[in-house]
Amino acid sequence: MDELINYNGYEEFKQAVNRVLNRTVEDFVLTGYLLKQARDTDILKGSGYADEKEFAWSEYKLDASQVSRYIKINDKFSEGGYSPKLQEQYQGFGYAKLALMLTLPEEVVEELTPAYSKTEIRAVKEEIEEEEKITDIEVILEGQKEEQKDLGNLEKALHQIFHDEPELYKTMHETVRTTCGIKYLQEVLAPDGDKIYSTRIQGIGRIMLYMHESKDITLHMVRSGDKEFYSWDDALSYCTMITDGEDAEKTWEEVYGEEFPKKEEIAPVQPKKRKESKVVKAKPERSGTKTADSQTNQPDAPTNKEENNEEKEENGTPRSVSIPAMEKEPKKTEEATEVKTEIPQEKHDETQIPGQTELTKDFPEYCPPDMNISEEQPEEVKGAYATRRLYISSVDADTAAEYMGKAMEKAIRNMPGVSFGVLTKESFWKEFFETEVDRNGDEIECVN
Repeated sequence: MDELINYNGYEEFKQAVNRVLNRTVEDFVLTGYLLKQARDTDILKGSGYADEKEFAWSEYKLDASQVSRYIKINDKFSEGGYSPKLQEQYQGFGYAKLALMLTLPEEVVEELTPAYSKTEIRAVKEEIEEEEKITDIEVILEGQKEEQKDLGNLEKALHQIFHDEPELYKTMHETVRTTCGIKYLQEVLAPDGDKIYSTRIQGIGRIMLYMHESKDITLHMVRSGDKEFYSWDDALSYCTMITDGEDAEKTWEEVYGEEFPKKEEIAPVQPKKRKESKVVKAKPERSGTKTADSQTNQPDAPTNKEENNEEKEENGTPRSVSIPAMEKEPKKTEEATEVKTEIPQEKHDETQIPGQTELTKDFPEYCPPDMNISEEQPEEVKGAYATRRLYISSVDADTAAEYMGKAMEKAIRNMPGVSFGVLTKESFWKEFFETEVDRNGDEIECVN
């Protein structure tokens, strides 16, 4: 029997347990290191396995994509790129976050902290991918806005952010005019201590502003990868310049030459307010003409709402999606009903002789099944994906129990060598329930 380890009291024992439970991510890095050893040395000689992939699958049921992911995580996040130890700046990130960060440029990764959720990191990734779809020629042809041509890059970014977020401008306006010092501006722009703003500047492309209360503001030009650094005093100086009028809405209109957007009416029943996302995505340019055209030619009004709801869900506010969707659905059904009552009447007037037999109504037993589908039957529409928490809440208890059993079996199988004590960690369950799944509850892979 192995010799037992002796501990000098409960506190020492508890510290030992904590060290093991906190090693979750470190174990993934170590796993990648060991797989690299199997790949790069002759350690598998005589084992009967041809390579590290065959070894990992036969012994631990890790497929080739998982092996590749472990190795890539070690390449990028271990000390020196080939070590069993995680770099200090990545302490506190979960495995899923690190796997997602593998797909991001280095200049973005170095700005992220463990405080950002996987959903927020995914939002950053989506912003970068959107800009990659636009060619350099298209950017040149856009041309810069006249009012932004003489502004510096930080001023351009803030000018566009406050244009796209008029309510944020109002809050900033009041703060700058009634307080003194950068501390209060930080509370407006980065209320939780840090925040990322993505904004698209016409003729330049996307700019990411990384804000942290204890550091200078980092400005990242997404297209070139270049970075610039500004003090919070620089930001305060520009904010002071665009808030010289007493009335916030009138001053906004003077700055941007537009009517201040009307605030949408609030529904009678509001969901519980969720934590504000740390990532603000770039907004599409507003166009009055485009809006008028869409209202004239597009009778199905909920479309734009649904797109906004999807964006909110991606930003980590999935619960706020359900209320607008439920409010609009009856209206959509009524519109559909009106159309269905008018069209058959037209057909009846033109082609149906009064008293004539209708096959589907008078002799349904002789009709094929597909001819008897009720027009009133609503068509179920499901979103492409949601968080695992929302999926579980949408199914009955038996289905949820069966699903949880299978999901946990897969999760445990993907964590070889990790203590089951990790199941007591809040961070594990938060990441588990925030994971995005498709309509069948299957996890959507971030990295191939």
